[in-house]
Amino acid sequence: MADLYAEILIPQNIGKGPGTLTYKVPENLAKEVKIGSEVLIPLRSKKIKGTILKLNDKEPEFKTKEIIDIVGEKTYLKEWQIELVQWISDYYACPMYKCLEMFIPKRVLTKDRTGTEAIVEPLSPTSNIHELTPDQKEIFNKILEKNNKISLIHGITGSGKTEIYLQLAQHYTNQDQQALILVPEISITPQMTTYFEKIFSKKIAVIHSKLTSVQRKNAWKKILNNEAKVVIGSRSSLFSPFQNLGLIIMDEEHEFSYKQDQSPRYNTRDVIYKMSELLPNLKIVFGSATPSVETYFKAQNKEISLFEMNKKIYEQPHPKVEIVDMRDEMKKKNYSIFSETLAENISQILERNEQAILFLNKRGTSSAVICRECGYIEKCGYCDVAMTYHQADSKLTCHHCGFKKNPPTLCPSCKGVAIRFIGSGTEKVEEELHKIFPKARIIRADKDTTQKRESFKKIYNDFKNHKADILIGTQLISHGLHLPNVSLVGIMLADISLLFPDFRTSERTFQLLTQIAGRAGRIKRNHDIEDKVVIQTYMPENPILKSVQDYDYKEMYDFAINERRIANYPPFSKLIKLTFSHANEQECIKAIQRAKALIQENSHKNSKNNSPGKKMEILTYPSFIKKIKGKFIFNMLIKGANLTSEIVAPFQNIEGWKIDIDPISTL
Repeated sequence: MADLYAEILIPQNIGKGPGTLTYKVPENLAKEVKIGSEVLIPLRSKKIKGTILKLNDKEPEFKTKEIIDIVGEKTYLKEWQIELVQWISDYYACPMYKCLEMFIPKRVLTKDRTGTEAIVEPLSPTSNIHELTPDQKEIFNKILEKNNKISLIHGITGSGKTEIYLQLAQHYTNQDQQALILVPEISITPQMTTYFEKIFSKKIAVIHSKLTSVQRKNAWKKILNNEAKVVIGSRSSLFSPFQNLGLIIMDEEHEFSYKQDQSPRYNTRDVIYKMSELLPNLKIVFGSATPSVETYFKAQNKEISLFEMNKKIYEQPHPKVEIVDMRDEMKKKNYSIFSETLAENISQILERNEQAILFLNKRGTSSAVICRECGYIEKCGYCDVAMTYHQADSKLTCHHCGFKKNPPTLCPSCKGVAIRFIGSGTEKVEEELHKIFPKARIIRADKDTTQKRESFKKIYNDFKNHKADILIGTQLISHGLHLPNVSLVGIMLADISLLFPDFRTSERTFQLLTQIAGRAGRIKRNHDIEDKVVIQTYMPENPILKSVQDYDYKEMYDFAINERRIANYPPFSKLIKLTFSHANEQECIKAIQRAKALIQENSHKNSKNNSPGKKMEILTYPSFIKKIKGKFIFNMLIKGANLTSEIVAPFQNIEGWKIDIDPISTL
């Protein structure tokens, strides 16, 4: 029998080259090792774990050491997952060892001492699920057709998408296949898990970043042993050790949180597309009330199947959306953060013993501290941003680096006393509400109140059980929460997201406000008063707000796709963003200029980066927030028809540089 050799990927950087090491397979392990096996190997004076990427009988030209042993009972990665690791590494310009870390937990499972098999519980009876409506049933059947490999369910809030998800999962698990249900935020997992538990009981594994190491290990093991038939989780659950994956459902597919913000900066949706190539029988379902422009563009061009759900399951009407011009409030000398309309509606829901949600995508008490005599604004010493005042600890806080300080009593610039706190955050809204409605029970959900592991779950359950009348929150409460008693949604400072100079601004604003509006009108009321959404704005004439008011996704899509077509942004081009940071601003500028010259030079040598008539563009500019944590930040945006990561490969692993393929923001 010929000797066997293995190419092994280890979870650390080993310098330039393919990122693998070659080891000889000892005779006693030759029948056990497979591609994807986790093995123990000698490296210098240490013993480390690695993953076998390739096996062959060709003896290398250099001397090799032997594998020491196999780790664990099973092969953790299948061959398609090995290919996926390699693709992520190539596509997102990231070292393979970093990509491998997403698939293999740091504490790799070892053999159980007992050696006993886990008890597998039967699935719950099918009588626990609802009968699908004719429309739902038609979509369910069409998704299961062989020619519908990838589908988009564009369904308004309350149209019954989740019940289709549930029954699709049941269909595949009945065939002994696993189903993955992706949610964009950790906060949504408890609600989604509760919904699926009525069928799958303990056959569910939950994966997200807030799990303890023991919880993650146990969930990972359930999936590896094929005990978990349904996996529910955030983007990291995509890399679970599936044994027979048959279905992926990506709920709220438009959400930005599906994009990883550290290397590898992958987009969950694009990784799923690659998985569909590697697993020919894998069924993909995207779902959203407000799909991303790119996904809807694919559906419009018949690249994926499109299913529209335009009616709520119980046919109750949409909440009425009223846009309030805050400039008129100023004319009426109403300087409160609440318009007369919103205050009156809050009073009415309290009288009817119903609930309200108030949304403001900014935490804190005041947005900035300003001197009204000279215009001085108190900024963070390490970041180029105004500091936010938090009344809870009476401190100014930087929301980018966490630096805190006491607010000034005198202006540091002119020594004047006209120091004022301006703007509003969630704390300020809570404070003002207590003054206007002292008997109202109020809770707040933002980054400050949800730092502990179970804090958001408690806030959600308390509000759902009506232990509070009003929930004030940031983006955390924007989607996925089923709160039947909410009959009013107030959106404060709707203009915040409209002011960002980014090509996704129109889309993002529509999605955010529509998702928030969807928290009202979940059930039919016993009275004739309709549910309501009040949007407070200083820009009532903005076309995106009109689209939100009319619940008109197509209008927003037509507006956004036309903007992108004119400016040649995705889906009409591909983007790569390079970011350089340095403590010296001039060094940033020089580095960006050198990089631009290098890329332009290399692009002439690589014709596949451009197609005829589609010239590559390179833009250089300071980051929207120019300085964070003491470092200046400059961006380079590369725009072209067929860009690949090869064009920015020279900047991989160089200190100060970040590579972002298909960035979700250009800021």
